[in-house]
Amino acid sequence: MNLAKKLIASQLANLKPYQSARRIGGIGQSYLNANESPFPAYHMPASETWNRYPDFLPTELAHRYGDYAGVAHSRVVAVRGADEGIDLLVRAFCEAQKDSIRIQSPTYSMYEFVANAHQVTVDSIPLGDDYELNLEANLQKKDHLKLIFLCHPNNPTGNPLSVDSILAIANRHQDSAFVVVDEAYIEFCPELSVAKLIDAHPNLIILRTLSKAFALAAVRLGFIIAHETAIEVINTLIAPYPIPDPSAQIGLSALSEEGLAYMHKHKDQTIALRDNYAVLFNDLPCVEKVYPSVTNFILLEFKDSRSVFAALRNEGIILRDQNHITRLSNHLRVSIGSADEMQSLYTTLEGV
Repeated sequence: MNLAKKLIASQLANLKPYQSARRIGGIGQSYLNANESPFPAYHMPASETWNRYPDFLPTELAHRYGDYAGVAHSRVVAVRGADEGIDLLVRAFCEAQKDSIRIQSPTYSMYEFVANAHQVTVDSIPLGDDYELNLEANLQKKDHLKLIFLCHPNNPTGNPLSVDSILAIANRHQDSAFVVVDEAYIEFCPELSVAKLIDAHPNLIILRTLSKAFALAAVRLGFIIAHETAIEVINTLIAPYPIPDPSAQIGLSALSEEGLAYMHKHKDQTIALRDNYAVLFNDLPCVEKVYPSVTNFILLEFKDSRSVFAALRNEGIILRDQNHITRLSNHLRVSIGSADEMQSLYTTLEGV
C-alpha cells in the first residue's frame, strides 16, 4: 500500500510541481531561459555564479547526506532547516480543520506551532515521569491522525526515546499515519538513530539538521529522510531553487571526509563539557535537579529559576527559560558552550 498517496492532503492530489527553468531547461552553454542577469553581481568572486539560479534541488548535497546517514540517495531531500521539513510534512499530508498531528509533551514547540498555523488539530500526549513515551496512549489510533511527531532525543528534556517504542508505534500506525522522528541531536548519540530502519518500517520519516553538531545554524540546511513515495509527495511542495548555492557548498564541505572529522572532534568536546558540568551543576546550592542528557544541552531545575535567569542576564549570560511549560516550572535549559562560556556560567551560578 502506498501510504503517502493514501494520506496526501486532498488539495495536493492533483497539484503539479512548479516547473522552474532549471528543472526543465536541460544543460547548455548559454542559459537564456530564467530571466537572469548576464552580468556578475557586485563583488562576486570570479569563481562564483551568484547571478544564476541554483539547482532546483541540490542533488549532490542530498546524495552526500544520504551517504553520511547510510540511506539510499532517493530517500533524501534537502530543505531549509528541519523547521521547513516540519512545515512541508504538515502541508503535504494534513488538511485544515479536518486532520490532526500527535505530539509528546513537553517537546519541541514547532510541531504544534506549524499545526496551529495550518489549522490542523494537535493531539498532545504527556510524556511519563522520566519523560519516556507513553506507549499505550501512542498505540491508540484516531480518525484523521496523519503525523505522529517524536523528538528523539527530546528537546527540551535531553533524553532519548525508546527505539523499541518508536518502532512499536510505527507498526501500529503502518497503514494510517507517518511517524516523524526528529533526530536533530542524533550526532550526540548516533547509535540510537532509526534512519536505517525505513525498509522495515516505511511509514517512518526522519528529520535531520546541520544546525547542531555541524555548527551550521546560520546556513539553514536540513534533510528529510523517507520512503521514495513520501519524498515524491513532499517534492510537490518544494519551492523553486530552495537552497542557495553558497549554503549548498558549505553543506558539501561539512559533509566531506575532513568536515566530518572536524564535526566529530568538536562533538566529542561538547559531550565532555556536558558531562563535566552536569556533575558540577549538581553540587550548586541553587540547583534542585540536573536531568540526564544525550544532547548538546542540559535541563536544570532551580529553586528559583526567575532570580537565577535575571542574575545571569545581568552578566550577559542568556539561558532558555522553560517556565511557560506546565511541567517545567523553575526549569532552565543550558546549551553547552565553549569551555570559557561554561566556566563563566558556573562561576556566576556559584554566586547566586
